[in-house]
Amino acid sequence: MKRRMAVSTLIIVISMCTVAYASDGTKQWGADDRSPRQELLSQLPADKEMLFHQTMREARQKAAAIRTQIKTLRAEIKDVLTADQFEEGLFREKTNSLETLRSKMRATMEEAVVTLAKQFTADERKLLAELLPPKPGRHLHSRERRHP
Repeated sequence: MKRRMAVSTLIIVISMCTVAYASDGTKQWGADDRSPRQELLSQLPADKEMLFHQTMREARQKAAAIRTQIKTLRAEIKDVLTADQFEEGLFREKTNSLETLRSKMRATMEEAVVTLAKQFTADERKLLAELLPPKPGRHLHSRERRHP
């Protein structure tokens, strides 16, 4: 009985400490790195802001179809890896297809940026550069270095 009580107390204390630690932060990671998105967008003329929203929405819609294909392909790669008999050729084929899809996704987003950049002035392109998300896989590492 004493042992159950001690374990229960320990679990409660650890849970409360975890909640307190998680809610202690006043800012999100990287919140000091960029101006709020809406503030940046409001600095654009209304027609350019609408163009930004429309162009990025179209790019996200195109990327969504690719993202679905990527999820399916990842599942297929997992099946190849976990099969009783590993097929190297099939594995390489599917991973190459995955890289091709990732390239298409990047190209879709790059094309959206190019479309916007062609229609923006130099000052508007500076705002565009701040509005763009960091490259996938890079922002977490740089945040870890800044916030040990």
